[in-house]
Amino acid sequence: MLQAVVFDWFGTLARWADGARRGYSSILAAHGLEVDEEVLGAYHSSWDGAAHPEHSTSREAYLAWTRGRLAQLAAACGAAPAEVPVLVEQFLEADESTPMVAYPETLAVLDELNRRGLSVAVCSNWGWDLDPYLESTGVARYVAVPVTSARAGYRKPHPEIYALTLSALGVGAAETLFVGDSWGPDVLGPISVGMRSVHVVRDPRAPAPELVERAARVASLEELLDSALLLPGRRR
Repeated sequence: MLQAVVFDWFGTLARWADGARRGYSSILAAHGLEVDEEVLGAYHSSWDGAAHPEHSTSREAYLAWTRGRLAQLAAACGAAPAEVPVLVEQFLEADESTPMVAYPETLAVLDELNRRGLSVAVCSNWGWDLDPYLESTGVARYVAVPVTSARAGYRKPHPEIYALTLSALGVGAAETLFVGDSWGPDVLGPISVGMRSVHVVRDPRAPAPELVERAARVASLEELLDSALLLPGRRR
């Protein structure tokens, strides 16, 4: 029997507020640097599955590690040595100060899942300070367990971050549904440890991998409330 639903955060429950995000591309361009989207994409994906417990002993330790990774990114994008520290601070400011909003259906869906007696968790490849975003978007009141890679020391799809989430919830993998928009971290990773998964693809034009066993796909979180999706064995 299903006991808990675990959600990814960004792209699943919430997004950047319209017009508020100053992304890495615009920061680099403002410094006259040509933006290579392949380099940026590789930066964001290259850490998937990483184990970094030695950098997650404190907020300060994690921030120092993050600064080092962002410095590598700035250099890879062609920044001169003197520019790198400035870019790093601007990257961090963009990450930490941009407001977020919940998707229109998020709060109603979480409320209904709670009403049905299901525990809700967030398991995200995110920095140290997720709680302020949970509060500002209204999501915090529905979430029993928030887990971020920064604090856990492991990034999805590393199995340890799922194990930590399940342990905090007090449920087994077979009793848990994982919901997210990223194929590896939110679908294949959870399935590999025994959960079922729902792949969220909001854009009907976006390419999506063929579904695998114990996976379903939805275009909106509202579809989770289809009772059949919350039962074992359902595929779409």
